[in-house]
Amino acid sequence: MYNRKLSGIMLNKFIFYVVVFVTPLIGVTNTNVSGSCITDSESVKTTFVASGDARLFCRIVGKGEPLLVIHGGPGLSQDYLLPQMYELAKHNLVIFYDQRGCGKSTVDDINPNTVTIESFVDDIEAIRKAFNFDKISILGHSWGGFLALQYAIRYQEYIDKLILSNSTPATSEGYALFGQEYMRRMNPYLDKLEKIRASKEFREGDPVVTEQVSHLIFSRYCYNPRKAALLNVCMTSTASLNGARVSEIIRGNGLEQPFNLNDDLNGLKIPTLVLHGDTDSVPPITAKNIHENIPGSKYVLMKNCGHFPYVEDPTVYFRHISEFLHPGCRSLIK
Repeated sequence: MYNRKLSGIMLNKFIFYVVVFVTPLIGVTNTNVSGSCITDSESVKTTFVASGDARLFCRIVGKGEPLLVIHGGPGLSQDYLLPQMYELAKHNLVIFYDQRGCGKSTVDDINPNTVTIESFVDDIEAIRKAFNFDKISILGHSWGGFLALQYAIRYQEYIDKLILSNSTPATSEGYALFGQEYMRRMNPYLDKLEKIRASKEFREGDPVVTEQVSHLIFSRYCYNPRKAALLNVCMTSTASLNGARVSEIIRGNGLEQPFNLNDDLNGLKIPTLVLHGDTDSVPPITAKNIHENIPGSKYVLMKNCGHFPYVEDPTVYFRHISEFLHPGCRSLIK
């Protein structure tokens, strides 16, 4: 058991640093997408999908059965997953997209009525329909895992397979544990971060300073802190400002409110893989809780990995995913 009052104070501090320091650091790396995003065998195609009052920026790559990748946040973009996640396109048609109001995606007005968990779920369904997929597999990372669960609860008939990578917890109690662990890891650096935040360079978005902050924070998420340098953590001012607003709204109206998805997870009948790192700042016990509440799901706890196993141990990470998506196809698994 944990002290709820203390957890609330710590979680509020945790949220402050995620919004102020992390969200503004992840943005669009290069507006010339087709010129910079290439895999060994495929060019990346781009498009926008309309979803109500939003236009969702998508990257499409590969061939095969469709796999939709949902990025973390809330308030980030797909860019921090790339280019490493292009590995998934070797044997699947993969769609990456920016959530409404994030990255290159837009919404008419970012406010509590247009930015909700329900509207984010509607956006996933709009993408499935736009590409005329009868069914899709889904991989959600971090907050994207939470969104994937929300979509599965409403639309499980349209999901082929579900992969939850380092997912946000399925209960508010688990989310509070995440906040506690984050504050434990970041406490030695809070004074340093506050001084940076107060600097003229940070307020003006100096790229050297923002890169320094992003690598400091994300290094605390990794088993080997040096692996954080492999993450794509560039930004644009528009993406950072919009992302911070999206994050603020989703937290206030969703993640900071009491929630418990366990009963809904009991009703899922989808082949599900729960992947997590044994040193993730999201406590592994929360991932195990998700696994235990989804009937027939598979749970893999990766050793010596934190929150970003696709850069911390990519060989093992993508092998687990290939084995799950393509069972029995040894030629696809390396």
